[in-house]
Amino acid sequence: MTQIELAAIAGSIGGILSVGAFLPQAYRILQRRSAEDVSLAMYITIIASNALWIFYSWVHGSTELLITNVVIALIAVFIAILRLRFGGRGKAGA
Repeated sequence: MTQIELAAIAGSIGGILSVGAFLPQAYRILQRRSAEDVSLAMYITIIASNALWIFYSWVHGSTELLITNVVIALIAVFIAILRLRFGGRGKAGA
């Protein structure tokens, strides 16, 4: 197996794990209908970071990186919306 093939496998596994890392948080918020302990600032930072990675991957023509970051950004936006919806009173910016 070549170094390029190993890098492709590593990148694919990394992308899947990165996307999967956000799903338990979204599931927990939906399950409990509570997001008081979720940091909205963190998810806004993640969304901004993914927007920059999306631009980077688009400029460099990296479809895999583009798709991974679009999916992560969508999940992060979903969690941020859940945070605003179920975050509790007076803590929307926390």
